[in-house]
Amino acid sequence: MAKFLALLKLNFRSLLSAMRVGRKKRSFSGMGALALLAGLSLYISGVYSAMLAGQLAAVGALPLLLVLMSLVSVMLGFFFSLFAAQGVVFGAKDNDLMLSLPVSSFALMLSRTLALYLENLVSTVFVLLPAGVIYLWYGGPGGWTVLPLLLLCALFLNLLPTLLSLIVGFVLAWLSGRFPRKALASTLFQLLLLALILVGSFWLSSSINNVETAVPAILSFFQSWGRPFLMLADGVSDGDLFQLLALWALCLIPFLVVVWLMAWQYKAIITRLSVHRTRSDYKLGRLSSSSQRGALLRKEARRWFGTPVYVFNTGIGLLLLPGAGVAALIYRESIAQFTEMAGGLTLAPLLMAGIAFCLSTVAITGSSISLEGKQLWLLQCAPVPVTTILGMKVAFQLLVILPCLAAGWLMLCLAFALTPAEWVLLLIDSLLFALMCAPFGLWINLHFPKLDAVNDAVVVKQSASAMLSTFLPMVLVLLFFLLWLFFLEPFGSVGLLLVYAVILAAAAFFFFRVLLHRGPELFRMLSEK
Repeated sequence: MAKFLALLKLNFRSLLSAMRVGRKKRSFSGMGALALLAGLSLYISGVYSAMLAGQLAAVGALPLLLVLMSLVSVMLGFFFSLFAAQGVVFGAKDNDLMLSLPVSSFALMLSRTLALYLENLVSTVFVLLPAGVIYLWYGGPGGWTVLPLLLLCALFLNLLPTLLSLIVGFVLAWLSGRFPRKALASTLFQLLLLALILVGSFWLSSSINNVETAVPAILSFFQSWGRPFLMLADGVSDGDLFQLLALWALCLIPFLVVVWLMAWQYKAIITRLSVHRTRSDYKLGRLSSSSQRGALLRKEARRWFGTPVYVFNTGIGLLLLPGAGVAALIYRESIAQFTEMAGGLTLAPLLMAGIAFCLSTVAITGSSISLEGKQLWLLQCAPVPVTTILGMKVAFQLLVILPCLAAGWLMLCLAFALTPAEWVLLLIDSLLFALMCAPFGLWINLHFPKLDAVNDAVVVKQSASAMLSTFLPMVLVLLFFLLWLFFLEPFGSVGLLLVYAVILAAAAFFFFRVLLHRGPELFRMLSEK
């Protein structure tokens, strides 16, 4: 038992304590990641629950709030732990070492699964409890027993995202060893999952705006495909013990069966997943040559497209930009009616804040150095100027962003019927924001590298550099929103966009200059960290 608890503690810390500065890991980094996960779950639950509760209470369907938020908790848990299951449970780099220890493969698999379960439990609890508080605030039935029952149900409901993560993580790990284009197949599969999540979010948002007409359709869906979530709401609000026991059994039994089967054959599964097909059709041919910059750009492209978790984590904003443009064109008439009802309210500066939010999530350079890992010395020894190496990392992020940005900008401008001056300034501001984020992310990564991660998911999703390069630019997004809120009338739309341009141009110039002067020195010092 002591060995199992030690394994559980080790695997749980490996999921959370991935942030470090320099050589030493900070003791609070794991708690910091846990607090960030809890805070994000709390924010999502609070916002959606507050938006839904009032409208559901007005039509007498308040228990539906618990149904929807339990679905959100499962989706969030699955989203947060998908790559952890693939990387930690099935694709960890220390598998050979761990399997050589005097512990059974069954205990190793079980400890990794429970570590995944504990990580998911944080998001599940911090989604369900705020929803329960808001449910009671609006007079939902069930009384004081609602919160304890929700907490108890969270322990069982959390088994669902953990089970889904295990199954999908196993499929992704299997794909990576069975297909010649393994990275492409894995990336396409994950983009399909992301598209389904975005469609679900869009459906939930549209349901919020049309609660009265959407309630029958939502109930019909949950009575067929979402029965466990309906059981939770009925059991908690009515105190129906039979519904609660059925829910707990429905969550627990499939989880135990799948985990037992995988743990029983864990060593064989890991061995088979580590086998890769090799090509046997090699042909003699001429070696092609290219410039240093071209070779470095292709290297960055292979790294990004060849690392599914990298694409998935930094590509959401790339999908949101054209997706928002398409949605805006579809609801073009509704947008026109809204602006007319608002007295001709100017939305161009607010559009800039939305575009900036999407661009801030495309933090490719924030993990670019860390993903070099133990092969960083090859770049450091290459006969290429360091400024060229860093410049191509920045250039690759900009090349990836530009097509999606151009498509989203064009459709948004058409949908919102902007003036020619607003068209031009919105494009300039968007380009300046992209020009600021790329060197900023690289500068952050040079200061907070993570070169010894056990897998790529740790670098891209949990490292300090990845988080800082994503969330710090969002401070500007908040600033832009506040400026639009309080200074739109004195400055006007064009004037406010000009203010944005001045701020972004100064920030982009500063980070390019800092990267040019301090970047080479920091890059050469990385081997000492």
